Amino acid sequence: MKKIITIFALLFSLSANAQVVFQVPPKNFSSKMEVSICFIKDGNRVLFLKRQFNKPEGNTWGIPGGKLDPGETAKKAVIREVSEETGIELDGSQVRYFGKVYAKGEANDVILHVFETTVKETPDVTINPVEHQDYLWVTLDESLQLPLISGEEECIELFYG
Repeated sequence: MKKIITIFALLFSLSANAQVVFQVPPKNFSSKMEVSICFIKDGNRVLFLKRQFNKPEGNTWGIPGGKLDPGETAKKAVIREVSEETGIELDGSQVRYFGKVYAKGEANDVILHVFETTVKETPDVTINPVEHQDYLWVTLDESLQLPLISGEEECIELFYG
């Protein structure tokens, strides 16, 4: 779940100490935005992107994703966002929907759609330098040693135990 929160935390300045991700909408939840994120797996490794220093929660790591455009489905949004952020073209038939969670932020609340896909071979990654400064393929355990975006650790625990 915490990986899911990576994208919306960047957008909403979420608190790093408070619970951020919920399986049901928390009290006073009022979302005006939906975000799709995707755990891209290569064996036991997952792709993480490092936010640009000048972005909200800069210099933190999270999984690819972003806001849904008006009228866009969560699945189409995640395929588009992954392409824009990494250059990886996902096969929609291989993208599995985990479900949605609710992210409670200090400034904004977000509905977060979480997806997962597994690649057959490590793809070339071309990060968008406006948004990200680096990428890593790491295990989920290794990712917990990185400075993660708010809620990312919660998402990992929720979806991967």
